[in-house]
Amino acid sequence: MTYTILTLILVGFILLFWLYNLMYNCFSRSFCILKNRNSGSITTKDASIISVTTIKKGKKPLVELLVLFENYSGHHIHRKIRVWDSKPQLNRFQPDKTIPIGLNIARKPKDPVFLSQKMCRFSFMFVIICSLKTVLYVTGCYIIMGEIFGRVFSEPDRYEHVFKSSNTWQIGLIFIGISIFLYLLLQKIGVLVTGKTMGQNWNLLYYGIGTTARVSEYRDTGAFIKNSPVVEFNYTFEANGKQRVEGDDKKVIEKDHSPQETEQLEIMYLPNDPSVSRITENLESLEFNRFLTILFMVVVFIFSAVFIFSFYQTVFNV
Repeated sequence: MTYTILTLILVGFILLFWLYNLMYNCFSRSFCILKNRNSGSITTKDASIISVTTIKKGKKPLVELLVLFENYSGHHIHRKIRVWDSKPQLNRFQPDKTIPIGLNIARKPKDPVFLSQKMCRFSFMFVIICSLKTVLYVTGCYIIMGEIFGRVFSEPDRYEHVFKSSNTWQIGLIFIGISIFLYLLLQKIGVLVTGKTMGQNWNLLYYGIGTTARVSEYRDTGAFIKNSPVVEFNYTFEANGKQRVEGDDKKVIEKDHSPQETEQLEIMYLPNDPSVSRITENLESLEFNRFLTILFMVVVFIFSAVFIFSFYQTVFNV
């Protein structure tokens, strides 16, 4: 029953992967808010509005604020906040105005910035809906997989021959292989980050100190993002006013701009571990990384759907 077991393992792996993503995306925010309430991990700060962009017009428009404020080390950083303006007639969100913001460190490694100084809330209705989605997913998988196991193990020799002659297990192996290859490739380029890297970037952005680094050398990685080359820079900087430290990071260079023209870089480093540093631009501009992560997950979902549909047809069309 080699091919039968291999196929069922692939199916189980994919179903558990999407169950994990469903539960993580549904409950991570609620759990982190409960954690914040227990630990009191809210820091309030004043932020200056740099620009305001209207995302959706209406009686309560959705606006995106680019704000400037001090991180935990006193270094000024930029972040974007999206809020529903319930009282647009008051013109509360205008450039050069100051607004109160809160930093919820319990949301690490996600963005901890929110508009109100009050304790952030979560909706019980949202939790109930997420619970229902999880229950429906688990129930559907249990019913369908129960029926499939009943069919397969009632005639193991027959289904072993069916799975061996079908391309279902091949599709599964190709799907997992391509997903791992894309994940490692995008991670190598630097546009897809792991959980460990996300935590490190979070620490740099909210606890790091900014300084100017001098470029010592650069290397063309051969990768392109939006037809612009990705260049790896090696740089040196002075940490804590005396220590000389080396670092490296990748940066997207405009097509009409030569890496030789880049002599200095604005970077951030951890005061308690200066060996950890990154270019500030890479920490503050993560929209493309988020878009690429979502695109990657969409591709993985399409591959998963194709494989599960092929498996379903193989079992029920016998």
